[in-house]
Amino acid sequence: MQIYEIVEKFDIPRRLWEESVERHDVIRDEFDGICFYRVTKKVGILERGSIVTQEGIVFDFPRIARILHLENGICKAYTKPFYIEEKVDGYNVRVASIQGRVLVFSRGAYVCPFSTDRILDFLDVKKIFNENPGLVVCGEFAGPDNPYNIEHPPYVKEDVRFFAFDLMYMNKPNNIPVEERYKLFDTYGMPTVRRFGRFSISDISALRKIVRELDETGCEGMVIKPTHPAEKIMKYVTLGSCLRDINVTASLMAEVASEFFTHRIIRAAMFIHENISSLKPEVSAQLGEVLLKPVYESVTKAARGEVIDERFLLRFRDERNIQKMIDHLHRCKVKFEVLSKNKKDAYWHVWFARKCYASYEILQKHLDGSSHVD
Repeated sequence: MQIYEIVEKFDIPRRLWEESVERHDVIRDEFDGICFYRVTKKVGILERGSIVTQEGIVFDFPRIARILHLENGICKAYTKPFYIEEKVDGYNVRVASIQGRVLVFSRGAYVCPFSTDRILDFLDVKKIFNENPGLVVCGEFAGPDNPYNIEHPPYVKEDVRFFAFDLMYMNKPNNIPVEERYKLFDTYGMPTVRRFGRFSISDISALRKIVRELDETGCEGMVIKPTHPAEKIMKYVTLGSCLRDINVTASLMAEVASEFFTHRIIRAAMFIHENISSLKPEVSAQLGEVLLKPVYESVTKAARGEVIDERFLLRFRDERNIQKMIDHLHRCKVKFEVLSKNKKDAYWHVWFARKCYASYEILQKHLDGSSHVD
């Protein structure tokens, strides 16, 4: 089927599609000879992150609204029962079979060569996609050894794991209802995020207990999945998650938008107000340390003439996917260096260093005595 025929089914006329391609709101891409289009700016009903193929459309995974006050947020958002799942700290992907090849797409609709290489470790892709044509598995890759996210769940000590949390079908913009989704997860033995069960707005005490457990064990937070189609998915994060976010990003404070930090400080204050009731001195001290210590270390590095970097290890099943990943990082304009590559047991181990030149250059100017207006 021609691309024009596919998009016209969703009320996107050929002329609008062609204009969108010319404006680069839609970009033609390919992976291993499989061609597709990445939507980079909304076109008709297609949001950024949607993927258009000759077999149909993989819709974007929508951004999830955040609540900062657990009780009031839930009471305002829901009238019907809902399910609670753990929010796993990793990076979001969609897994789909395109022209007989299982590909893993990022939020931005790129094929991630690393995730595509490793998904075979976690899903029985042949059985899942042969028996469910058009299925799209939405999930999170998480662990200390990944290319995108420094943070990870405390129970993933090395490498990565995959956690499914949603399902959809090609050409359908809505997710599969939660109970049906759980049945499919269990039928095919898919690894999933932790599921805490079904709740209602009268269960606030039980939800607070779950939140405290998540915070005490170093987990990111919870996602609230409604049973009624008119109600929206929401997320709520822990105090520890806010502090860890600040800690791993503060080394790049010179280049990161200030809102990244202020939003997390507000979330932390809201969490303390609702769940702890008082601001303890050790929390204040911890916030000060996670803000200042990484910045100080970056200044010290810059003063020594050392470029700030972030090092990560990736394990590959197929050696050919290493170069594909290198090419992908170049396309995404990531500055990096390959430090080493060697085979250990079943996997190729490749160490990368992501170079943070922008922060280094800004701090160098300050150290050299340059003035600026702020």
